[in-house]
Amino acid sequence: MTITKDEAIRTVVYNDENITSVIKNAPQTYNTILQHQKDNGSMQVVLRRRISRLLKQQKIWKLRIPGTRFGVAIFCTPEHDYSIMVEDSIIGVKIYYMYDMSEDDNSFTLENYWELKGPSYSKWQFYNEPKIIKKHRCLKIWE
Repeated sequence: MTITKDEAIRTVVYNDENITSVIKNAPQTYNTILQHQKDNGSMQVVLRRRISRLLKQQKIWKLRIPGTRFGVAIFCTPEHDYSIMVEDSIIGVKIYYMYDMSEDDNSFTLENYWELKGPSYSKWQFYNEPKIIKKHRCLKIWE
């Protein structure tokens, strides 16, 4: 018996431990957790209530992304291995997460990283080519 995408998303959304484990593996937004179900009002309400409870219990943290319309929030756990970077670009804000990055006097170099993309910041896309970000364009780094 195979599990459909909808059933897999429901399994995550209706269980606090599953939400926490998904967020521990990679930072998430509401839409990256819900994926293609992001327009489902019932799922949104359930997820927001569960995340609110996890925030009050301090099992996860809520990070507001500066420069985004409507205040996009990313969730991470207090004990995470990744770094999150926000870059101010010409066309808006770009959000990355990575496990390694190098730094010199005026730039950061990302080797293997994920960029938050898609409509309403709904998916992480992986890149393995180096990306250089000038320090003056970096709005925020969470480690």
